[in-house]
Amino acid sequence: MNKLLMIGIDSMDSELLSKYLEFMPNFKKLKETTPKIKMESVFPPDSDTAWASIYTGLNPAEHGVVGFVDPLKKSVDIQTKESEADFIRGKTFWDYASDTGKKVIVLLPHIAYPPWKINGVMVSRSRVIDDVKACPPIKNYDISRLNSPKGVPKKNKKNLNKLALDYKKLVLEEKKFFLKMIKNEWDLFFCYSSALDAIQHYYWNYCDNDSPDYIENNPFSDLIKEFYVLYDSMVGELIQEAGHGVKTIILSDHGHQGRPLKLVNINEILKKHGFVKETSKYNINNSIENIKSKSVVWISKYDIGWVASKILKVFPKFMNFYISNLSIDLDSSAAYVTDLSGVKSYTYGGIKIKKTENYEKIRDSIIKILKDEIGDLILFISKKEEIYQGKYLYKYPDILIQLKNGYGLGNRINVPIVSDAHTSKIVPGSHRGDTPIFFIQDEEKKVNVETISLSDISKIVSDLIDLK
Repeated sequence: MNKLLMIGIDSMDSELLSKYLEFMPNFKKLKETTPKIKMESVFPPDSDTAWASIYTGLNPAEHGVVGFVDPLKKSVDIQTKESEADFIRGKTFWDYASDTGKKVIVLLPHIAYPPWKINGVMVSRSRVIDDVKACPPIKNYDISRLNSPKGVPKKNKKNLNKLALDYKKLVLEEKKFFLKMIKNEWDLFFCYSSALDAIQHYYWNYCDNDSPDYIENNPFSDLIKEFYVLYDSMVGELIQEAGHGVKTIILSDHGHQGRPLKLVNINEILKKHGFVKETSKYNINNSIENIKSKSVVWISKYDIGWVASKILKVFPKFMNFYISNLSIDLDSSAAYVTDLSGVKSYTYGGIKIKKTENYEKIRDSIIKILKDEIGDLILFISKKEEIYQGKYLYKYPDILIQLKNGYGLGNRINVPIVSDAHTSKIVPGSHRGDTPIFFIQDEEKKVNVETISLSDISKIVSDLIDLK
């Protein structure tokens, strides 16, 4: 039998899964009976970038779905633009399976709206508007019930209660729909759910007792665990309904962790070594930067990230003003860190270098300087072509950096090299690249490796269902 069931759960974290395993009988069985295979996410570990790699078997520099931009812009894009489906349409593992005559069912795949014609059924939903489409249309089921919540929530108890309930209802509705569709004829069945990613983003500080914002006995302290248990039920019922002998893959695109509490202001180091130049109006512009910085603290302190989100959507020019660093003269600077701090700090980022005849010399020098000065805070620092190769490599900054957990990249100058982030309450959960999940059930044991990347998934699918 060459039938394959695939279940994608956005942001499910292997360490949290192990923590909650005693409450998850189906994942416990999977962990005990399937090979131990370590999988790492892409760089950066964003959902769009990661799922594109899973679907196509290409690295981000090859498929081009790379949103290496300031998180303020990213937050606005997620609420106002559909994902770049044109980069993957016709290139996914289900497209190849369909082209060879396999019967395929693909349900709610990330970054694949609107759906396109395949040999079977494809259902996808918009991340911007309340719209779900099926190709071909599905009878006897209202797919509009699969719409997901939109926007940044207000952080009060009433709205947080409602959002948690809405996402629980969504996961249960998805499970009901998946179980209905799995009864049809298929060779490849892929279904995806994104609710856990949102729950971990918005409720992390309510569930993680190591968070500085954690409150004992708060009403959401077990919410993330409840969603892991919900997905355990979904996985168990889908495997049972698929039947004996069906090969199974359960995976996520990345893990999850708390938002960094510290910023490493790399531009300050670059300024000290002459790569970053101050503007001639530094005193005035630095005062503006201080106001911007204090506004982030204010937004975080009073939990009004939803207000900032609406302002940025309505006034995009204000966003451009906010993400720029007015204290730095970019034209005369040889290099500067990409502004990935915004109102959310990230553990990953990069450095842009001006293209001159000294480009390589500057790049080598900066890498050495950062290793010498903050090496104990860096997981890796590399030239971009040492990480990936592909025609879209230009979308990456010249040097790529991954800091240790707890530290995010900052872009300010004339401040301490390490400073407080002040942003953990706005969206307290953050992606983690080294802890996605991967489980596989295959009696023929065609997959016999210890470590894989997301780009290996498409090839594994091809082997399991005998695609040439």
